[in-house]
Formats: sequence, structure tokens, C-alpha cells
Amino acid sequence: MTPTETAVLTDRRRSRRFALMGAASSVVAGLATVLKASPAVADCLGSPCCSLASCTRCHYQVEPDRYTCPSGYYRTFWTCTSGGRTYGCGECSKSKTTCWSGPFACSIWYVW
Repeated sequence: MTPTETAVLTDRRRSRRFALMGAASSVVAGLATVLKASPAVADCLGSPCCSLASCTRCHYQVEPDRYTCPSGYYRTFWTCTSGGRTYGCGECSKSKTTCWSGPFACSIWYVW
């Protein structure tokens, strides 16, 4: 085998290696995008784990866990844990029985 033929073979192997690495990277990036936890549709209040439904922050006096709801809405609240911390999550909903049914007047979150 001549030095030129050896160089061509080496270049082909290098090209294949980089092509395979690029394809593998694309697959990993694609999986990461698909499997990543998706944020709540309207959680623009930046809660770490509450998945809040409203972008309007609930009004409160003194402490956030004492938030108030407008007339005709009911307090619903729960906790969630993220990064070893527990957070209080709350919303004002028209439903008396479930947190997952709107419409929602406002949402709030706070460190528990």
C-alpha cells in the first residue's frame, strides 16, 4: 500500500468517526429534548415544581401562605418538593373540590 493510499484510508476512517460522533450527539440531544420535563403551560411565575395555571399572582397580607381569593373563587393548595426543598403552591379556582379544574383567578408559590 502506498503512502497516498494509507493517507486516504486514514482520512476516510477519521471522517466516519466524526460522522458517527455527530449522529450520536444528535440522537442524545434529541432524546434530552423529548424527555426533559416540560413546564406548565402558564407557569410564568417561575415556581420550581408547582405547575401553576395562572400568570396572575394571588394577593396576600403578611405571608404568601395567607393568600386571598376574589369573590366566587376558592383556595386550593398543595406542596411539592424540588432540590430538597418543599414549596407551598396555591391557586384560586372556581371549583370547590379539585385543584385541577379552572378557571383560575390567580396562583402563588412560596417556600414551605
